[in-house]
Formats: sequence, structure tokens, C-alpha cells
Amino acid sequence: MGCHVYVTSGDEAKIERAKAMGARAGVVYTREAWETELKALLPRERPFIDAVIDGAGGNIVVKACKVLKPGGVIVQYGMTTGPKMEWTMQAVLMNVELRGSTMGSRREFRDMVAFVDRNKIRPVVSKTIQGLGNLDGIDKLFRDMDAGAQFGKLVIEINDRPSSPRL
Repeated sequence: MGCHVYVTSGDEAKIERAKAMGARAGVVYTREAWETELKALLPRERPFIDAVIDGAGGNIVVKACKVLKPGGVIVQYGMTTGPKMEWTMQAVLMNVELRGSTMGSRREFRDMVAFVDRNKIRPVVSKTIQGLGNLDGIDKLFRDMDAGAQFGKLVIEINDRPSSPRL
């Protein structure tokens, strides 16, 4: 797709795995000045990035403005660090665009699935369990997520067949 991808993670080993999959480089976001480390990794002839895709929120605007180009885009699809984000005057003056997502309509979802299929995009899946009734498995997925033990998505497969009502 022609993108140069830089990643953040709380774990250096996960950054190495992402690099093995094609990411250019990465930084550990738990470090105070990760954005400065990221800027140092960017090419001298193009010391900025076009877009940030983030699911955590928090102080991402403040951090991202240090590496985004003027007119760059922040795509926010989650707020795992809390329900608020600080929008700064620096972001306004840089004409940074913030795009949110409600994950789209049915038509947009269908278009996305077709795009993924057409471009042979394969998501990274860390672990899959079967069924919503698998409470132990679901609990384990949450424990893995809480510990940051996964690399990729945690999936619960749901049976397509309607279940019989139980009393």
C-alpha cells in the first residue's frame, strides 16, 4: 500500500515482531518522551508523519503534534486511557484534523470487508476462543489483555446457528 509504518507498544519484543512484519521502526509508549524518540527515527528528508491511528486517547494530541506534519490527521477509534482528550492550540495552528469512528454503517463495513479481501490484508490474531458461553476462555482473554500479553486481536467466535432456548 506504500505506507511507511511506525508503531508504538508497551513492549520492545512486540515492536520487534511488528518490524518483522514490515513496520519501519517503533518506540515504547510508556517512556516519557516517546514522541522525541520517534522523531529521531524518521528520515532526515521527511521528519514528520502524515497520520496517527490511535485507540488509547489520553495525551495523544500533545504527543502527536510533535511528529505530525501540518495538516496531518489523528484517527481516534478508542479511548482506553480515559474518556477525555486534550485539544491544544498547537493542533489548531498546525491544522491537525481529528477523525473519530463509530466503526461505520453496515454498508461501510461491507466495503471494508471487500477492501480487506481484495488487498489480501490479514489481521494478526493472538488468540481465538469458541462461544460466548466459554466464560473461562473469555476471562482468560481479559486477563491477557489486562496484562498486555497479546500480540494482535483477541477473538471470540460466535456460532451462526441460533441456540435453543434454555430454561
